Amino acid sequence: MISLKNVILPSFYDFWKATKLAFTFYVAKGGRNSSKSTTISIIIILAIVAMPINALAIRKVANTLQESVYEQLREATFLLGIEDEFLFNKSPLKITYIRRGNYILFRGADNPEKFKSIKTSEFPIAYIWVEELTEFKTEDELQIIIDSILRAGLPEGLQYKFFYSYNPPKRKQHWVNKKFESQFIPKSYFVHHSDYRDNKYLSEQTLQEIEILKELNYRKYEWNYLGKPIGGGVVPFENLTFRRIEDNEFNSFDNLREGIDWGYAVDPFAYGQWHYDKTRRKIYAMNEVYGVKVSNREAYERIKRIHKVKIIADSAEPKSIAEMRQYGLNISGARKGQGSVEYGEKWLDDLVEIVIDPLRTPNIAREFENIDYEVDKDGNLKAKLEDKDNHTIDLTRYAFEDDMKRDGFYLLDI
Repeated sequence: MISLKNVILPSFYDFWKATKLAFTFYVAKGGRNSSKSTTISIIIILAIVAMPINALAIRKVANTLQESVYEQLREATFLLGIEDEFLFNKSPLKITYIRRGNYILFRGADNPEKFKSIKTSEFPIAYIWVEELTEFKTEDELQIIIDSILRAGLPEGLQYKFFYSYNPPKRKQHWVNKKFESQFIPKSYFVHHSDYRDNKYLSEQTLQEIEILKELNYRKYEWNYLGKPIGGGVVPFENLTFRRIEDNEFNSFDNLREGIDWGYAVDPFAYGQWHYDKTRRKIYAMNEVYGVKVSNREAYERIKRIHKVKIIADSAEPKSIAEMRQYGLNISGARKGQGSVEYGEKWLDDLVEIVIDPLRTPNIAREFENIDYEVDKDGNLKAKLEDKDNHTIDLTRYAFEDDMKRDGFYLLDI
């Protein structure tokens, strides 16, 4: 067998080593031509040779299997120099390791419910590869498949390994981007990002074509070949910094702002507290209270321990403002006006830095990280953020309302 160092690129050594650890999910994302699929196919072929297991390769649409994952896995046997040890069937699609009799199955996920009945008798399905993960419209579709496979126990010494490969979608709000382009990766996931610069085997002609696109349309180059979810073409809040805010730094914050965006049943209630370094034009997220079905009384009990300065709240609920005032909060309604949303978003975007510690304020981090610009029905960018999952962004606009006015972002009364 050919040495692995000759077939797996150095940039994927950590990915390969991670398969020996206790992760369940292995995510290979990035730009085109980065060798994601080649690496996963080699890992699966080696697993079939080494262990008494079967594998399952999945695409959303069945008729795409043969020309993608099937040929990729077949090529992996050639790269490893062991193609004579496998039997390749095309009807139905199946790759069998002759010496042991275990194999790789191929299935389309046109109807995820069908996976509930998938069974293999002699060898368990332990390695699962989902190619082009973004073809799944929702995470729920994928979860049906995962649950169907995980329900059976494996013999001692074997582990389930799920491999996902994909090029990140352009829209930041796509469920795949929200899950894996995030500060909050579950501990059972190993996420790896790669791009064409990691692949030393690309032809000179391919590299030339990439350079041409880089010159003509840099944003498209970033999306296609660097694997960046660029959104509508302009990234909101490029001034975001996610990092740990240590206690000594946190305790030095003294120029505070507080805001509330109301919610209860479906939309969450959101309170946030920020520090404003006016000299350096930086803001720091300090505390949050966030959740659905949080009553005003419950919110008050949670806020009163950290409440320091006047809260500026969404003025759409004067009864809630009055109730909070009765409880003892220093609170008033925001002075909304024509263009106030756009003004507030621009003010935040013009700051030198928005610093967020995901451990202290996870919901503020998630919403600022995931937000994208609205687009019209023709896909054209609009100068306004999407009006969903933006509750902490709204409360931040309210909290800094007076600062915006002093900076020339005047709110026009209507």
